[in-house]
Amino acid sequence: MERPRYIDWIIEEKGITIKDGIPINCYRIDYKEDDTILDDWALHIRRNYIEDEDLLLDSEINGMTVEQYLHNYVIPQRSEKLGPTVRSGDITEILVSDLLEFIFGYSVPRYKQKNRSGKNNSEHGTDVIAYKYFNGCDSPSEKDELVATEVKADLTSTGYDPLENAIKESKKDEQRLARTIDYCRKRLKEIGSIEQSGEVARFLLKPDNNYKLTYAAAGISSCKTVDQEIELSATGEELQISSKQKIFFIHGKTLMNLAHKIYERCKK
Repeated sequence: MERPRYIDWIIEEKGITIKDGIPINCYRIDYKEDDTILDDWALHIRRNYIEDEDLLLDSEINGMTVEQYLHNYVIPQRSEKLGPTVRSGDITEILVSDLLEFIFGYSVPRYKQKNRSGKNNSEHGTDVIAYKYFNGCDSPSEKDELVATEVKADLTSTGYDPLENAIKESKKDEQRLARTIDYCRKRLKEIGSIEQSGEVARFLLKPDNNYKLTYAAAGISSCKTVDQEIELSATGEELQISSKQKIFFIHGKTLMNLAHKIYERCKK
């Protein structure tokens, strides 16, 4: 997937920890009123739902313009009962996917928003999976890595609850994760991403071809600024944070308003 230009608005804030000295990866979305970049961001969001060629064909078959088809069948709308909630969940999962792909260099399957049975029906399972091959997909290595990320967001909140909830929910048993990987493999095959489907299948074979498994937690809220030491209601011991666990906190001012602004531009 092409690198979206809004990635330049994601600013790393170093030295941020959770109380008890647990380091986290903290990022601020420092966005501007730049129509060109907001339009590019919206196009990137739309392509997570439907590819360009499919959009043209599907809108023609249904006798609609592209804008009508997106509004009626693809893009969650602010006025719909679940629309704002789905927008919030989707844009933050896509945001974390972008962070892992374009900043950390992982391969991230894009399948969860595509070909839904209803535009406001979210998929279950691990929120974002990402992976890296050490030698390439033809030569499995114990140094290959799979990252399973739990994403929690409250874009109307200015607190840290999403971060705490993501950490609490991030530890999945491997059997549940395996079901998500297999579902991802099948969905990628259905949407024509055959090569990536094969790449993902490698991570079903942990007993035969071991690899590094990393659980991650990502919380997103509309904090304008972040404390140098974030205090959560649960202690580090209660959160059971592993030394191998990746923890992300992403924040920015009025992110729900930003999400609506971007989604209203998803018209092409």
